[in-house]
Formats: sequence, structure tokens, C-alpha cells
Amino acid sequence: MPDLSAGMPQRISETGCFQDLETLEPGPDLIPYEVNSALWTDGAFKPRFMVVPSPKRIRIEDDGAWTFPDGSILIKVFGFEFERGDPSSRRPVETRFMVLRDGVWEYASYQWNEDGTEAELLDEAKTVEYSVQSGNAVNVIAYQYPDHDACITCHGGAINEVLGPKTAQLNREHDYGGVVANQLLAMASIDLLELDADEDFEPATEPRMANPHLGEGSLEERARAYLDANCAHCHRPGGWAPSDIGLDLRYQVAFEETGLCASMKYFGWAGRPRVVPGDPEGSGVVQRFTEEDALRMPSLGTSIIDPFGVELLNDWIDGLEACP
Repeated sequence: MPDLSAGMPQRISETGCFQDLETLEPGPDLIPYEVNSALWTDGAFKPRFMVVPSPKRIRIEDDGAWTFPDGSILIKVFGFEFERGDPSSRRPVETRFMVLRDGVWEYASYQWNEDGTEAELLDEAKTVEYSVQSGNAVNVIAYQYPDHDACITCHGGAINEVLGPKTAQLNREHDYGGVVANQLLAMASIDLLELDADEDFEPATEPRMANPHLGEGSLEERARAYLDANCAHCHRPGGWAPSDIGLDLRYQVAFEETGLCASMKYFGWAGRPRVVPGDPEGSGVVQRFTEEDALRMPSLGTSIIDPFGVELLNDWIDGLEACP
């Protein structure tokens, strides 16, 4: 597996994680995975990988959260199709690493060059504008490369510092080079998960989050999955958002216990209902996703509005007859 025990090298080629930088072909120790509901990052494509040092295994907590063993590595590539509809225009702009050393997650960010052939380690946050052609329109994305403090804002202690890798998110199929299999079963088959010897592990009985983009589940389930991915890392007990806001947007929490039917408390939205059944325009939660300034949600890692997410929330609230 990649040896990052001495710290992160200056160039991504020196990590040994990818066999081919131009195709992003992963090394033999990198395990690819996908999530059911992804955080909106200005339309970026995001290949994800994990490395778990053998023979150590991942522990699944009672709430479905995953606890990784020391030495584990999580890797996520961010990139854009710079001419929408042209796969040949795809190239990465950033790769982020999370490395677990002595029980503490450490973070690193690499910025790719314009040719997509090499990436350099960053030592501070920065914002770079990228232009993405979509038909006759050009979207200018103010892409944010994070620093350590920005990483901690989302990857806080309340969620054990890991966001995507959890049972409900990974309970889905993945194409492993032509072999399609459920990710949980695939990981269990290589002894990656810490399971009881007598446990009858069956993904159909495990938590599964709806995939909004595939139209899975009910409209409410899809909307709740979207809110979980984009909001629940902060809006949950122990999360970064102030506790008196009273929001818990985790997917598994019952609607009546989320706080979505209460009033907003801060900024210009104080006193405005978060959700008004049948009235998306009067619902504060929708307006937070459509703001054109720094107060738009998600508050980090995004510079343009997600039209899919806004439409999804509009449809869900428009169809609500009453708050529970």
C-alpha cells in the first residue's frame, strides 16, 4: 500500500496511489467506491478511493457510521468536464487525502496542472476560477481549495470525521471493471469489514440511502438524502452549526424530529419558517440554497447554485400537505 508514514510528498506522482496519472488508474491497494447521495460541488465529477492496511478492518457502528483503523487513507478526486457533453474534456483539478495517523485524521490537498499530468501539494487555501462551457453559455466556477481549518469544519468529531463512507451511503452497486456487485458484499468478501463470525450479512436488511439522481425511493426520501449529503455534517447533534438552531438533517432521523418545521433563527431569515408545506418560495430551507452570496448553503466548496437540488426541494415541499 502507499507509504505515507513520513508525511505527504510534494507531488501526487510520488504518493504511489495512481498507476497512470492521465487516466487516474488507481494502484492495486486503492478500493474504489461510490455514494448514493453526493455533496454538491459545482457539478464536479468525484472518483473516490479508500486504502485500509491489511489485516485491519473497518468497524461498523450501531448508527451505521464507519470507524477506520489507523493507517487508513481516503482519497477523493475533483474534476470537471470543461465542455459539457464532451468526455474528452474531463480533467481533474484537485485530489484530497485524509490519512489516519495515531488516531487523528490529517488532511492534504493537491492542485492539478492544466494538462492533468501532475498535481502539487498545497500549503494554504486558495480559490481558482475555472470556465466550463455548456452549450452557448459559460459557467465560471470559483473553485475553493481548502486548508486544514476548512476541512475540520465539515469533518468534525460529531461524524467521526468521515462523511461518505457509511453503510447507508455505500449500500449500492458498483462496477468493478466489468463486474457489478454490491459494495458492502464486495468489501465483506475481501474481509474489509469487521463482522461477527455468525452474522448473516445481507445488504437488503442494512440501511440504504435513496439516490436522488437515480430517482430511487419516494420524493421525501430523495429530498432527505440530498439534505443529508449537503447539510447533515454540520446540522446534527455535535455538528459545527450552533446547537440552538435545532436542526438535525441526518437521513435516518424522523421528519418530525429534524426541526425543519420550526422557524429560522439567524441573519435576515430569523422567524421565517424553514418549511411551509405547499409553498417552496416561502420556505427558508429552499431560499438558503438559492442565495447568490456567501450565505448560500452548502457554505463551503460551492460557488454556483445546484439546479437539480433546488428543483428536488421545490417539488418535495410543493407536495407536502402538512408538517408532521
